[in-house]
Amino acid sequence: MIIKKITLLSVMALLCLNFWALAQEPNPIKPLKVGDKLPESFWQQEHMVYHNGKTTKQTLAAYKGKLLILDFWATWCGSCIKKFAFADSLQSVHRGQLSIVLVNAVHTKDTPEKIGATMESYGHGLYTTIGDNYLKELFPHKILPHYIWIEAGQFVAATGSDFFTTGNIAACIERLRANKGKVKGDEK
Repeated sequence: MIIKKITLLSVMALLCLNFWALAQEPNPIKPLKVGDKLPESFWQQEHMVYHNGKTTKQTLAAYKGKLLILDFWATWCGSCIKKFAFADSLQSVHRGQLSIVLVNAVHTKDTPEKIGATMESYGHGLYTTIGDNYLKELFPHKILPHYIWIEAGQFVAATGSDFFTTGNIAACIERLRANKGKVKGDEK
């Protein structure tokens, strides 16, 4: 008799958990695929951003219409940090046409202090998000560094560091210039 009651209570508890799980709101962030146009929410989402010793809330709206590269990184990723000087120099050479935003996601378990110390040592001219989850869910990945390439509001590539080259950057910028008169990019 006691075993039947325990079994019945266990089944009822599992059913309650099942109904509770079904009632939960599904994840509203749908991962994007290469070729997708970015939703307006991408440009309006606020992020905690660290730059030159200061943390502020910002959107990515200022990067609309340019070549935007999101560089997913972590303080414990040596190959990520190794590319910071290169990224900063590319951004300087292509000022106004290229923006590189570093993305430090929550899952890296980096603290604001670690991020600040790393940025002070290696990434002076770069901006990084802190504690990101939104961009990580839009562009899921398992390996760092991970680069998301966005041209005129369209997700055009997801690459590793091998493709983060001067030639590929120049080709993307040239394509944007060539299409400038033909397509209005994000505007509709």
